[in-house]
Amino acid sequence: MQESQEQKSITFHEFLGIIRRKIVLICVIVMLSVIAVGVYSYLMPQTFVAVATLMPPEQRSSGGGLAALLQSAAPGISFGGMDSKSSAVSSDIITSNSLIERVIRRLNLPEHTFFKGMDTGTIVTIVRSSLYIDSRVRTGVTGIECTIGTKYFASEQEISIAKQLSSDIPNAVTACLDEMLRDKNVSTARKTREFIERMMIVTKSTLDSTQEAMEKFQLANKVFTIDDQTKAIVSSAVSIGTELSKAQIELGAIKQQYQPNSQIVQSYEQTVKSLQEQYEKAQTGGISEQDKYSIPLGNVPHLGRKYLNLLRDIKIQEQINAYLESQRMQESIQEARDVPVIQVLDRAVKPSVRATPKRPLMLVMTFGLSVLFSMIWVVVATAWSGRKN
Repeated sequence: MQESQEQKSITFHEFLGIIRRKIVLICVIVMLSVIAVGVYSYLMPQTFVAVATLMPPEQRSSGGGLAALLQSAAPGISFGGMDSKSSAVSSDIITSNSLIERVIRRLNLPEHTFFKGMDTGTIVTIVRSSLYIDSRVRTGVTGIECTIGTKYFASEQEISIAKQLSSDIPNAVTACLDEMLRDKNVSTARKTREFIERMMIVTKSTLDSTQEAMEKFQLANKVFTIDDQTKAIVSSAVSIGTELSKAQIELGAIKQQYQPNSQIVQSYEQTVKSLQEQYEKAQTGGISEQDKYSIPLGNVPHLGRKYLNLLRDIKIQEQINAYLESQRMQESIQEARDVPVIQVLDRAVKPSVRATPKRPLMLVMTFGLSVLFSMIWVVVATAWSGRKN
């Protein structure tokens, strides 16, 4: 029983002896394995990778003031931050159907040799699966990586087509992404401009009605500029009041010297009476009938409040209208501008070497694994043969 147990184990010396005896067989196995893998590496599909990188998104301040006002008034319209490029370069947008379909139309992929005979849905799936979006959080750079593979037994022409396509697709993605974002900017600016123009119509209508109410108020109450009119009326009343006081003093002095029925006394009395009437008229709405813009001093507080309210409404509407006009012009400029939204850091370049297969690595790994497994197989086969004998 002990001898049978010893026969089942192989010593290291015996292991080396088996290897020396079977070295030729091991070398043949290794050589055949390396040759087979080497030949397969020439026949297997080859993949090529090209990368386009985008600049970090610019931080733009979102619109305030009017943008907030319009956003609350029109929730369906997006204001300010189209400019949010951080969302624009996200993987979900880059791999969206709308963007990939733009790429397909731009490169005319249905007529391309690589996609010959495929329908649009299949091409969309292949292009999406070939893209990998590398968003580098620290630097903010976004990489668009495209991997295109050939078929088995690819010719040099097919390899060249795959190389060119791997660089054309990411470059087309960046161009179509910029085009799509500019279209969105233009659409947003147009909607905003149209909304502002509708607000301007309402504001101008309100301004016209307020100005008409002011005109009617001025004509009905003989108000032109109430501050200047009040100053003029008060100044006139003070002047007449001063003359009246002087005339009354002079009349009192004349009465001391002359009889009450004397002509000079009557003349002074007539002057005082005339001044008294003018003083009363100055306070109640004009010295003469031709004075169309004299208002009673007693009505000044009430008329002044109504006048100032109307004037305030007019000024407010004028300021709103001017502000809307400036915003409308700004949106019109935004609608008409044609400035790139996406800044490309590096365009994708046609790769000069394949990504896979990596032939040297495959051969080295095949050599190592074939040596290991062939040695194990030789030893196990020899031991099994000896056990049977």
